[in-house]
Amino acid sequence: MTSKANKAMEIYTPVTLLWDRVLMLPIVGVVDSQRAQSIMDAMLVRISETEARVVILDIEGVETVDTAVANHLIKITQATQLMGCSCVISGISPNIAQTLVQLGIPLTDVVTRATLRDAVHFALQKLGLDIRQSANAPVR
Repeated sequence: MTSKANKAMEIYTPVTLLWDRVLMLPIVGVVDSQRAQSIMDAMLVRISETEARVVILDIEGVETVDTAVANHLIKITQATQLMGCSCVISGISPNIAQTLVQLGIPLTDVVTRATLRDAVHFALQKLGLDIRQSANAPVR
């Protein structure tokens, strides 16, 4: 792969260190088999590089989910778990939730949260961390 193609793939699958040992990958647009493989590759490399313990996969920007996409998401979560990392999927819209139920996709082993905020909260709790308002914070 050329450096230009590598750069395009990095932009296509931006795995970001959100917090110490917490990675986040926002997914926007269509997820096909090639992109799902790129997402998995990028996540596993970043887990190894950062020693992450939680990965947030935010799918708020995904418009539709079919059986293939759901299976890709499950495989990604399983692969991250094999590396000792918890994976939480956030941003599941009502339409995608209904589609997953109608397709009969088993998500019992997958941690999900409705919003990115909830997923961040889950990640911090998983690491034994908590966000608290400082006593010196300005009063609203």
